[in-house]
Amino acid sequence: MGEQVAFQTTRWSLVRAAKDLAAMDALISIYWKPLYFFVRQHGHDNETAKDIVQEFLTTLLERQALLKADPSRGRFRTFLLVSLSNFLKDRAKSEGRLKRGAGRALLSLDFPQGETDFGLQAAKGEAPEALLNRAWARSLWERSLAELGGEPAHLEAFKLYLADVDYKTIAEKTGLSETAASMAVHRLKGQLRDIVVGHIRETVSSEEELRAELAEFKSLLSGLGA
Repeated sequence: MGEQVAFQTTRWSLVRAAKDLAAMDALISIYWKPLYFFVRQHGHDNETAKDIVQEFLTTLLERQALLKADPSRGRFRTFLLVSLSNFLKDRAKSEGRLKRGAGRALLSLDFPQGETDFGLQAAKGEAPEALLNRAWARSLWERSLAELGGEPAHLEAFKLYLADVDYKTIAEKTGLSETAASMAVHRLKGQLRDIVVGHIRETVSSEEELRAELAEFKSLLSGLGA
């Protein structure tokens, strides 16, 4: 029981702390692109989708809506998906109004790259929610890779390993011995798993949900060919 209580009070800390742009940075970096894909897949053009995502995230921040997210009602992605769907419906009803976020882009997001990535994924013809889930897995993977720490040669070895380069070639390219390269890869694989699990822990409320989310993450990532 004590372990369960500890999990409940610490694991949604990132969501609970998201009261300003700085605190929301980690969440936004993982979730903005899936949200953008979802909006684009609903038929909105590039510029409109950018406005909607900026507007939606700004609204979440200003209204502190993330504080209303209830871990007992399901995963964080579901909360965001429902919130965005309702936001789209409300926005459509008031299409003629002045856009809330117009002229004040509070969030710096790489929409050009997002549009390129969307084009690659949208070609598969998936439903909006399926596309959102795959984009979440990819964004979480990229964020986690970016957080890896270590010697440059070790990080390069791991990058080559992920690209299916053999250890002999990795050693030649990095100046490491094959044994050192293998050890570096093993260590970074463990570090990467810890980072991924850490991010997922921030948005689940039990070990059971953690295992389920991690399993889905692996399945979705496999489908992306990562």
